[in-house]
Amino acid sequence: MDLLLVRHGESEGNAQGRLQGAIDSPLSAHGRSQATLAGDWLRSRGLRWEAAYCSPLARAHETARIIAERSGYPGPEVEPALHEVKAGALEGLTRQEMLERYPQFASKTITDLGDFSDAGGESYAEIQARVGGVLERLVARHREAADRILVVAHGGVNFQLTKLAICVPVPRVCILSWGNCTVSLLRFRDRRGHYMAEIVWHVPVELMGAETGDVSTGLFR
Repeated sequence: MDLLLVRHGESEGNAQGRLQGAIDSPLSAHGRSQATLAGDWLRSRGLRWEAAYCSPLARAHETARIIAERSGYPGPEVEPALHEVKAGALEGLTRQEMLERYPQFASKTITDLGDFSDAGGESYAEIQARVGGVLERLVARHREAADRILVVAHGGVNFQLTKLAICVPVPRVCILSWGNCTVSLLRFRDRRGHYMAEIVWHVPVELMGAETGDVSTGLFR
């Protein structure tokens, strides 16, 4: 089974520097250009898929729809559990606003950053269980046929999904940059009793032919 894992294009919240979490923020015009570029890039390399899934949040759903339209391959089925990590009271705030209103956020250690339970959001254990359930369902549906599937979601969810797919045991901390419309190919196979993946490649949108994702001009900005 192959998994094409994509983060959504730039959203209005991204452009404003806000932590979105489960807030539904639409794509910006630049984000739609990024999604268009990603779809064209996947099509140009013949990277078709048998099924596609996306988060229910607008920024991911629209990205998936644009990619499918540009590629000509199957459109997305909404997977509710692919929504972004819920950050509770921190959602909608800029980093400066978070530091002003919740100064304890600045003192968190790197191993605590994936847990938002103290702000009324999801705990690390809850995130792991939710994302783990998504991965189990995908494997159950697509392993036997060795399908390639497209998943369009969010930076936080994609990060946790990748960790669960490639690591045994799963570490608390692992650094992997997930820019808007970054695309990764995860290839699964049996490894001594574990069905797990390796990252074959991890490509930011800037390397897909136009540095900004602006397919009309290709100009850097």
